[in-house]
Amino acid sequence: MPRQTSSSVLNTLDLDYLIRTGVPTMRKIVPLTLAWTALYVLFRFVLLRKRTADFNNRLVSLIHALVAMKYCVACLPTWGALLENVGGKNTSAHLDCITMSLGYFVYDLIYCVLNNEIENVIHHMFTVGGLASGVVTGRSGPELVGCLFLMEVSNPSLHLRSLLRELDMKDSVLASVNDLIFALLFLFCRLVVGPPLVYKTVVNKDNTYLVKAGALGILIVSLMWAWKIIMMIVRTSKKLAGGSKPKKA
Repeated sequence: MPRQTSSSVLNTLDLDYLIRTGVPTMRKIVPLTLAWTALYVLFRFVLLRKRTADFNNRLVSLIHALVAMKYCVACLPTWGALLENVGGKNTSAHLDCITMSLGYFVYDLIYCVLNNEIENVIHHMFTVGGLASGVVTGRSGPELVGCLFLMEVSNPSLHLRSLLRELDMKDSVLASVNDLIFALLFLFCRLVVGPPLVYKTVVNKDNTYLVKAGALGILIVSLMWAWKIIMMIVRTSKKLAGGSKPKKA
């Protein structure tokens, strides 16, 4: 495979696109980040002051997951579209979706740094780098939106899991069912559908190294989380079957 030099990367940039679309789109990220931050502040200090910072941040993240999926579905008219047109040019729908999520991920990256959530910091750095590269180059929108959808589809259940825990509903049937839904969605999307999309992203010659690194980084982090989730499935299945023993205090 020919080496992608810095000059060849620069040559792949469409300067007219960058000036007319890329830079104005990137400028939207700051107000979007402030908007997500303002939503957190509203929850944390006005509406839900008695709840923890994590609870309020999870609520913001859950809202983003639902909004992101709506944007992604608008960009992916068929399930087969997840693997189609990898490395292709961005559409306005791709840019709207990517920019909205970039604003959120920058907000959440700052939150994770301040709260020393190292795994999430690494995950978000790969995500922000990949999404930003897609905006700057004007390409890779199809696979970036596809990856975003696969990441976010299990997140409502993930965040609901933490919300239920703080609401003292950790041992409820709802929590157990939600755990299984989260685990199955995560494993299917990230370990079954995700790897083929990552492979097509990495081997595509039109994608930048930043997009490729972002795809690989998210896959590696997903593999790290997968083992923990498999163990959670085992515990939750035993609980639903009535075979788990209560832990001693």
